[in-house]
Amino acid sequence: MPKIKQKKHLKSEFNNHRKRSHFGVANWLTALRLLLMIPFIILMTAAATLIIKGEGTFYYKNITLASKNANSLAISIIYWLNVIIFMVAMMTDWIDGYYARKTNTVSSFGKVFDPIADKVATTLMMIFLAIVDFTYLPVVVLFIVRDILVDGSRVYAAKKNVKVAANWWGKVKTIIVSFALVAISFAGPWLKSNELSILYLNLPLIVGLIIAWISGIIYMSKYLKGITKNTETTTQNNEENQQKSQAENLNKNTKAVDKPEDNLKQNKKIDSKDLPFFETK
Repeated sequence: MPKIKQKKHLKSEFNNHRKRSHFGVANWLTALRLLLMIPFIILMTAAATLIIKGEGTFYYKNITLASKNANSLAISIIYWLNVIIFMVAMMTDWIDGYYARKTNTVSSFGKVFDPIADKVATTLMMIFLAIVDFTYLPVVVLFIVRDILVDGSRVYAAKKNVKVAANWWGKVKTIIVSFALVAISFAGPWLKSNELSILYLNLPLIVGLIIAWISGIIYMSKYLKGITKNTETTTQNNEENQQKSQAENLNKNTKAVDKPEDNLKQNKKIDSKDLPFFETK
C-alpha cells in the first residue's frame, strides 16, 4: 500500500510540474490578444490619416454614409475591422480566464501579461473611438493617467513586498467600461449626427471613469499604507540590530579591558618554586 500511495503522489507531482512548465492554452490566448493589437494599431493609424486628410470622420443616416469626407467609405471599413478585432480580443480574454480557472493552469506569465493585454486592448479601443470622434479625448486621457498612477504604485509596492488584493470597485469598473465600449462601437456611427445623443451614449463610459478613479485612489492609499508600514518595520528592525551590535561591541571592549588585570592577578599568584634560585657560597 505505501508503494502504491508513493506512486500516486509522484504521478500527481509530475502532472502538476507538467502543468506549470507547459505554456498552456490560456497563455497562448493572452499572447494572441497582444498580437491582435498590431493590426489594430496599423488600421487605427490608417483611419487617423484618412480623417485628417478628409477633414472629418464618418457616420450613417439609416444605412447610407452621410459624411462629407471623401474617404468615408474606407474609414468605415477600417472602423468595422477594428471593432471585429476588439471583439475577438475580448472573447479571448473571457475564454483564457475561464480555461485557466477550470484546468487550474494559472501561471506566472498569465498573472503578468493577462492584465497588460486587457489594458492595452481597452486603451487602444478608447483612443480609436476618440480618433473617429465617437467619444471624448479628455475621458481617454484620464483613464490613461489613472492606469499609469495605479500601475506605478503597484510596481513600487511590489519592490517593497507589499501586495494589495483587488477590490470590487475595480471589478465593477471593468464590467461597465467593457459594456460602454461595445455600446459606443456599435451605436456611435448612427448617433454621431446628434452631439447630445453621443453625450448620452458616453455616459456609461464616464461613470466607468469615475469608478476607475475611486478604485485607483483606494488602491494607491492601500499601497502607500503598506509601504509606510513596511518602511517603519524595516527602520525599527535596523535600529534593534544596531542596538544589538553596539551592545556586543561594548561587551567585547569590556572584556578586552579586563584581560590585563587578570594577567596581573595571575602573575601575583606565581609559586616560589618558579622563581630562579641562586646558591650563596
